[in-house]
Amino acid sequence: MADTSIRKDFIEGVQEIFTTLFNNGSEITDGVFLYLLSSQRKTNIYGERKYKTYQAPKLLVCQAKLSPTYGQETIEEIKDKAEFVVPLKSLQDNDLDVSQEALEEMRRGVLKYHDVIYTIDNIIPKAYVEDVFLMYRFICTEDIHNKGAVQYVEEPVVDENADLMVEEYSDLSNY
Repeated sequence: MADTSIRKDFIEGVQEIFTTLFNNGSEITDGVFLYLLSSQRKTNIYGERKYKTYQAPKLLVCQAKLSPTYGQETIEEIKDKAEFVVPLKSLQDNDLDVSQEALEEMRRGVLKYHDVIYTIDNIIPKAYVEDVFLMYRFICTEDIHNKGAVQYVEEPVVDENADLMVEEYSDLSNY
């Protein structure tokens, strides 16, 4: 059985190292924003979803490792791969669970780092010490179709007894 005080010291120590070394002492300057997929996505009257909507962003401390891999033919085919290593404490501070089910839910979200959107391909636990993983690797691919804009909504309370809710994303500037 692991000593909980030692576990807590490890978790807080890794957070301090990441904040100091990789985020210049501040989470805000170099952190990554995690957008979780909203379960209350807006639908049209047919129940279809035109756009993905996300919950409000959560700022995570991270070490970013960006590595471009080039396409074969044209410059439009360039895709950037990225890896973001996030300490457990940063996830806990944002009320994010690291159970298997919660990690599956996180994989449906996106990360935003320096105005670039990345889709999450996988989340791999790392550094198992004192019966806990101290870090999580977010393996990502740049979302080349999304140019820095993520639509997110505050989670509304949906009235199940409402007759009809009509809200759509549309561009009315041409009318």
